[in-house]
Amino acid sequence: MDGFEAVLVAVPPDRWLSPSPCEGWCAIDVAGHVTAGLLVVELRAAGLPLPQDDPDWREVAGEDPVASWRAVRARMTAELTAEALARRITLGFGDVVTVSEWLEHSPVELLVHTWDLAQATGQEVVFEADLVAAALETAREFASRGRAAGKVGPERVLPEGAADQERLLALFGRTPLGG
Repeated sequence: MDGFEAVLVAVPPDRWLSPSPCEGWCAIDVAGHVTAGLLVVELRAAGLPLPQDDPDWREVAGEDPVASWRAVRARMTAELTAEALARRITLGFGDVVTVSEWLEHSPVELLVHTWDLAQATGQEVVFEADLVAAALETAREFASRGRAAGKVGPERVLPEGAADQERLLALFGRTPLGG
């Protein structure tokens, strides 16, 4: 979350409508989508039902995407008590896990969308190797399910010797080496 916030804070004011690697989305859509992801964590931690439909990402981002992110992040963090982390939830694919187990896999989406936001706004981001290694392991397990559900783009082919960050991004349909 700190990495995403660092990229979010550094978005130049004139780049919010710049196209992102997410087809049909611009930078503010990515910011709103990731912020809405924290709202989902907050609801799950509180034991509340999830909305039936996705919100409007730009509405979630609001007039000040950084302030929106920080407010939602603070509320979500406050909800993550020991009791909340032990709560069992059913995921979209039917898996039943604790909130804590679910959150162990969350860095994947945060990392990929941090890169998306950076790309849309002319920033470069290099993730910590340990975060990428853990996310890559999770991604290898879940990317095909996301692809089958139409939520993940086709995997990109990378040259031999590509770094783990590039492999992670390629699994999610990104073209990290500009090809």
